[in-house]
Amino acid sequence: MEIDLIEGFIQGLKPIPRLTVSQWAEKYRVLSSVSSAEPGRWRNSRVPYLKEIMDRFSPYDDAREIIVMKGSQVGVTEAGFNTIGFYIDNDPCSILYAMPTEQTVKRNSKVRFDPMVDASPTLRRKIFPSRTRDKNNSVLQKSFPGGVLIFCGTNSPAPLRSIPARIVILDEVDAMPMDVDGEGSPIDLAKARTRTFSKKKIGLISTPTIE
Repeated sequence: MEIDLIEGFIQGLKPIPRLTVSQWAEKYRVLSSVSSAEPGRWRNSRVPYLKEIMDRFSPYDDAREIIVMKGSQVGVTEAGFNTIGFYIDNDPCSILYAMPTEQTVKRNSKVRFDPMVDASPTLRRKIFPSRTRDKNNSVLQKSFPGGVLIFCGTNSPAPLRSIPARIVILDEVDAMPMDVDGEGSPIDLAKARTRTFSKKKIGLISTPTIE
């Protein structure tokens, strides 16, 4: 663990590479056959409409809140995972990724995020390996030098209060409850996690549920 802390400290001293999220994805992201119909290196040319979305999440972009209204199965969730991969690799920090229920976010963690890490060498070197009874790395929490990624469902307020987060991505917000156990909107609860960060990024992604 001491080695991990030292590595995290050294990584924190390095300047952030002048890469955008889309440039990082094309250089380092590898699509797994488990989660993609076209496994292999990520190519922005295959999904050019995602490039601006990803680049708005880049640390040098002025946008602080990125809202995406989309059709179903157009790859925006993968753009969100590219954003997460970029920050794990280049600008480590605390990250919160939320979906409407814990069940759906667990499925995304297992079926999308874990295969992304396994297929992408740069991420495989950063994510601490899962160990039995290791609370630092589980389906809902991934630790890496300099940061942590928390997966949570918005049907319970507890995870939304758990830690400050510089990067918050809420996926399928239209399917989230309007109020969580009388504590208010899960969107507002999640946004509150970013208050102490000047260079925060908040992503609100959804397929509309009302025509």
